[in-house]
Amino acid sequence: MNGDTTYRAYNVHLANTELPVTIEQVRYHLRNEDLRFDDALLTTYIKAAAGYIERTYGLALLNQTIKQYHAAFPCGSNNPLMLRIAPLASVTSIEYTDSAGATQTWTSSEYTSGRMNLGGFIVPAIGYNWPGSVATTPNAITVTYQAGFGAKPSSIPAPITQAMLLLIGDMYSRREDNVVSMPKASEYLLLPWYQWAA
Repeated sequence: MNGDTTYRAYNVHLANTELPVTIEQVRYHLRNEDLRFDDALLTTYIKAAAGYIERTYGLALLNQTIKQYHAAFPCGSNNPLMLRIAPLASVTSIEYTDSAGATQTWTSSEYTSGRMNLGGFIVPAIGYNWPGSVATTPNAITVTYQAGFGAKPSSIPAPITQAMLLLIGDMYSRREDNVVSMPKASEYLLLPWYQWAA
């Protein structure tokens, strides 16, 4: 669990328009390979399952652009700024509002990024510190970065794909809310990916 108290929010700035599992995969999983009259419903279920997994487990299944907001930079150059959405692909920019109210862009050569466990992080490069003179506002800092397992459904790890298929199958067969008192197979498959609720 992350102890970063500066984090405020994130949003998906540029989503991937491709489905994280294909209609064909879902039809095969449901043993309905020849049925196409439910494709619109299946598409809705795919989006719902993917959205649940991404939000609950702090993941970007397919490549997307994330904007993350912080009230301040961490204290001390050894403390990382943790990125909420994994897996990190690259950092695009770090902008902040200075104490005079002007927007500044932190020079990319002055910081570095990496991965720690499942999540990404940013720290000052060797010989540099976090920018000073940051405005006291809730969203003073905006980090724009790319996250995701890849551009195509085939790049998503198999346990996550299987969990999505199980969730979709459950929605398709029940079509109503149900009470679950024990962990489901999909939860066991996703457990290794849990960082925090995004």
